[in-house]
Amino acid sequence: MTDEACAISDLDNILKRFGIGASALVGAGAEAQVFALNDASVLRVNRAGTLEADASSRIVLLNRLGSRSNRASFDIPRVRDFGFESGLYFTVEDRLSGIPVSDALVRLAGTGRHRLVHEYLEASLQLGELLSGETEYGELARDGAIRNSCFKTFLRVRAQESLRVRGLRIDVDRIVDAIEEPDQPKLVHLGYCPSNVLCADGRITAVLDFGGTTIAGNSQFNPIIAAAFLNPSITPAAGEKDQLQARGWLRERGLLETGFMVQKWLAAYWSFCGEDEDLPLYHWCLDILQTH
Repeated sequence: MTDEACAISDLDNILKRFGIGASALVGAGAEAQVFALNDASVLRVNRAGTLEADASSRIVLLNRLGSRSNRASFDIPRVRDFGFESGLYFTVEDRLSGIPVSDALVRLAGTGRHRLVHEYLEASLQLGELLSGETEYGELARDGAIRNSCFKTFLRVRAQESLRVRGLRIDVDRIVDAIEEPDQPKLVHLGYCPSNVLCADGRITAVLDFGGTTIAGNSQFNPIIAAAFLNPSITPAAGEKDQLQARGWLRERGLLETGFMVQKWLAAYWSFCGEDEDLPLYHWCLDILQTH
């Protein structure tokens, strides 16, 4: 039996335990697949090969962020149970309301679309307040996390690690030197994108996918990340008008100039995805890194 067939068989065993089938799938990403258990909860099954330390770190992080979730107008995942079976780690979590912003953008036009893009961007400003008491900068839910008391040092080391994976040679120092060192570490969600944000009736209801791409850093990154992912080359549901709206929104907050170098760092960071995992994102990374 191939590794892929074994993984499918292992997943089937977990689904049978919970009395559901593959048709209950409601979402999938690089880290996990999510299945509906009922109207109130979902089953999140980590991909084969997930380290116990990574699975545990995510739970610890969500519990930590949950203690400050009242500071945000949206919900975040909450773990109700967890376990390990057939070689796979899983969690049972609250089922959050809404549909991905990326799906909503396919259906919306005019003022409704403009309003949703605005709400999506505005919600990113709340992310930083979900974390407090952090004394170091760096990754929050990853085995072998890169962390440092200096934000710029973390940015440099983390970017170099990603670039090394693809053999890319980029002047990281020039990028990092142009990025501001914050007063204190705040939550940064490097995966804040339309597919990881839920909405209903024109408002943002939930933010998903806190985990390996969640760091303690400069909270100014969050709105810049939100705007970057409205690029149609990464998010096909987004359009040129959405991108222009995002640029104008950043300009109003004095973040447009700062955003240029932050996007370059993001491109260096996300370059690890490579051609096999996410070709459109990888091409965006190369385009941004080659922009002067």
